Amino acid sequence: MNGEYTPRIVAGFDGRWQHTQLLDRAAQEAERRHLPLTLITDLRRRNGAGFDPRDERTDDAPGVVAAWRRLTDAVEALRLRYPLPNISGYCLDNEDITPGAFPISAARLLVVGATGRYNAPAWEPGSVSAALLRAATCPVMVVPEGAPRRPLGAHPFILAAVGSHPTDAQVVTAAAQEARRRGFDLQVLHVEPSRGNTGWGVSDAVAQVPDVQFSVVRTTGDPADALAELGQNAELLVVGSRPGELYRPVRESISRGVIQAPPCPVLAIPRELPVPTTAA
Repeated sequence: MNGEYTPRIVAGFDGRWQHTQLLDRAAQEAERRHLPLTLITDLRRRNGAGFDPRDERTDDAPGVVAAWRRLTDAVEALRLRYPLPNISGYCLDNEDITPGAFPISAARLLVVGATGRYNAPAWEPGSVSAALLRAATCPVMVVPEGAPRRPLGAHPFILAAVGSHPTDAQVVTAAAQEARRRGFDLQVLHVEPSRGNTGWGVSDAVAQVPDVQFSVVRTTGDPADALAELGQNAELLVVGSRPGELYRPVRESISRGVIQAPPCPVLAIPRELPVPTTAA
């Protein structure tokens, strides 16, 4: 099969070795899904969140060589730690990162860090993550720096955040798939609607993925506060997102809010995309 049509996990890499947590998480997700992993880095920008006056040169050649070297080192380090079928790397210009262009077009999951170069938010213009988020149409996982700080003896679980919209059933099904992949239980945080009926059932959504134990936590308070508290003990927080929600500010966006300060890795599921009914 042509490599450009092979489904894969794609991760944004900005060249910092502080992103070890991000790289390991991307490799682990590739292992769970039995897919190859592709790292993407971009050439250093001259403006935006990734800009530093020290980077301004008349000759870009040293920066390009350094970017390739950092990317190659990251790929080789992952190959030593993970027996994946294929780990590759691409160094691209901003114009190369578009929805229809390889390798982002083959992504089944995009993994990015919560912060970029110089500790700027990952979604700020000028970062590799921002370029990838703008082009991606697949689910997105945002990985905070540092390992989760769970209480001693706490059992990790997958947490899904849902409300009253019928498409939230897709979020629950996706979260159940992640729970099955990891062998964890699933907790569903259900924000009670102020009026009317939810129009769908959590049990029916979970039932599409067998062998997953789940419980429902209900709240009528601020969902962002509840997610921040429950997410501290979670292995993964699964939320729904609308098109462009992660790349551009969206008013009253719960998913954008938790990604700005993620208590744990956050998986954002585009609601308009179909979610498979069986886990890989």
